[in-house]
Amino acid sequence: MAFAQSAGAMPPAAAASAASPAEVFRRMSSDTWVSRVVTLADIGITNPLVLGYPEATREIVLPVPPGVPFANGTLQMDASFVRADGGRTTLILSIDGFPVSARPVAAERGDGSLTLAVDGAPRSSGLVRFNLDWRTAIGRENTCSDTRTPGNLLRIEPTTRFTYRYDSSAVADLPAAWGSLPPSPMILIAGSKLSTDAYDSAWRLGVALERAGKRPRIVALPAVGDTVDLHAVVVPTGLRKVPAFAALAEGGKRRLKDLAEVGALMALGQGGLLQPDIVVADRATGSVLAQALDELRAQLPPESLDAFAEWRGKALDGWGRQLATGQVRLGNVFGRAAIVVAPDAGAQAAGLFTQSWHQATGTPSLTLNAADDPKVDFTAVSLKYLGAKPATLDVLSRADWNAGFDITAVTGEGRGPASLVIDVAAAPGAARTPPVVSVFLNDVLLGAREMEAHGRRERIVAPIPRHVLSTRNNIRVSFVRQQASDRCRETPESYPVSVLATSHMLLDKREPGPDFSGLISRYSDGVNLLVPIAYLYDSQNSLPRVISLAASTGVSPSRARFVAVADVGPPKLKGPFLAIDVELKDADKSEVKLEGGRLYLADGNDRPLLDVNGLGRAGLLEVTQVGRDTGAIYRTLSREAPPMGMPLQLSAGNVAVIGMSGLRAEINTTDPSGQDMVRETIPAPKARGHLWLPALLLIAAGAALLAYAFRMYQRKASKAGNGKSGG
Repeated sequence: MAFAQSAGAMPPAAAASAASPAEVFRRMSSDTWVSRVVTLADIGITNPLVLGYPEATREIVLPVPPGVPFANGTLQMDASFVRADGGRTTLILSIDGFPVSARPVAAERGDGSLTLAVDGAPRSSGLVRFNLDWRTAIGRENTCSDTRTPGNLLRIEPTTRFTYRYDSSAVADLPAAWGSLPPSPMILIAGSKLSTDAYDSAWRLGVALERAGKRPRIVALPAVGDTVDLHAVVVPTGLRKVPAFAALAEGGKRRLKDLAEVGALMALGQGGLLQPDIVVADRATGSVLAQALDELRAQLPPESLDAFAEWRGKALDGWGRQLATGQVRLGNVFGRAAIVVAPDAGAQAAGLFTQSWHQATGTPSLTLNAADDPKVDFTAVSLKYLGAKPATLDVLSRADWNAGFDITAVTGEGRGPASLVIDVAAAPGAARTPPVVSVFLNDVLLGAREMEAHGRRERIVAPIPRHVLSTRNNIRVSFVRQQASDRCRETPESYPVSVLATSHMLLDKREPGPDFSGLISRYSDGVNLLVPIAYLYDSQNSLPRVISLAASTGVSPSRARFVAVADVGPPKLKGPFLAIDVELKDADKSEVKLEGGRLYLADGNDRPLLDVNGLGRAGLLEVTQVGRDTGAIYRTLSREAPPMGMPLQLSAGNVAVIGMSGLRAEINTTDPSGQDMVRETIPAPKARGHLWLPALLLIAAGAALLAYAFRMYQRKASKAGNGKSGG
């Protein structure tokens, strides 16, 4: 087992410069500041951003602890530019809507990097908004000449980073602690061998983090004999005379030889390898920590013991007190605030930290009897409920509004997403060409329309094909406006458009298909998750695999049933399932077969689907059936399982081959030519706002008939009266 130093870790300056062990521990006890480095790659922007015609502006949101002040905020933008079209180019940068930098750019090419200071005032939203505006003005010979500059481009690299520090003692409750999690939170487990309860809690918390857009890292508490990577660890000067710390100060990779060295690794606090954000407090953890720190204490000089005891009491606050059954609490772990979860509280904690519940628990500790996704009206779901925020955008030529949602939030009781209903409004402009609004789901165009742009609500209803859905989905509403003015006498200006809070998603009954999309629907109301008992003895390596596969297939972390399967025989199942390296009795014959390191269709086709030998480490995920229950089985094809990081984007296949670089192939063996997809019919959307139309038409028809009957009665009465008077 190997441990690597995280990129942002560094010893606190005050502790590093201390001259004696007592002074080091006193300073570490009082130092509660946490350093963070967030790159664009950390928040999902893994490719360079390019600004230029027609997209000359961009807003980037950077996470900070909500409601907590921070210090030393610095934004380092790594960028370069080219200018082929000349003109007067200006780069304007803003933080939270306020300009902080404006600079002219005159060279044909060059380095556009710069450093900005970021105000440390608390943000209740937990976000710092960074806006870029790259614009060029060209002198025109007449008012109708072309002013577009497609050759003037600014490239922002994914290495652009936001650095800051915050006082973790200001994180006062569980919602603030959840909001303070970095893009890649560390989940600390008690060791490579876990109890069933602790393993169950760890995978559920990992899936809950994936659903929140985080990338969890599983780290086991080191034990004697483990190999740790110390190349970036700097041991404070005042501790280097202590044998255990002196051994760690040698750097490089080292095999821990005794418990004192394990204790020293813990006692480095924020300057060491163990910087947990979430802790699964297995019941065996307390005794392991106590033994390691007792061995370290025996090596310390007598004059430092009081300072060490003070640090030990604070740094083990999250572990020292036994957690009650079902308890989740905020604690100090190795000198920083962390969420500590009882080993049997994983399902409740995963349900707690959903979009709906985590803001409602403003306490530092609570005991959970139950916490689940709230039951919703399964005919329509507001996009605001899914976490999307209504917004107003200024559109010059184009602007996009984005929102993401997890598939498990909109499936249940046999229903799934049927249509998107997007309500928008736009202000009128000088151009006669109307603006166009387009609705995308996972970059697939679902619908579009020309807007009337009269400042009032307009609605676009976009049916959702089944094959477009995935476990994690992104909605994009794109506004495009023709840049024009009154006979070129005016300079085009931006106009406001809004995505309104009444936007929602319609749900309808859908028969799940025999593929991954159908599997996601089946899993929404609960699933049996099965792993071999051997996974519990290799937790640090197996947990990332379980988390990735569960997140990829839409397993709800609060509703799943976890089973660790012993070697006594195949388990009996009832309901949907996800079996990971577990053989199931009566499972349908696999659609593929493995022969000589090659993957073939089971129908006897001599042409291999894939050469597994060329993949190295590989795995196979397949939709299958056991009796009446449909689920998925994952099998490791090679000697070692492939490393799994981000969840797989699965859709219309029923067999997925996973290699070293992630998803290598997704195949539909039952419908390889996609005929089912071609024949798919989408039911007409039944928007709630339109249900009154038939009733209104009936009322109008009835009123017309009554009016006609009344007129006929009056005519007859009038004729009868005239006849009597004439007589």
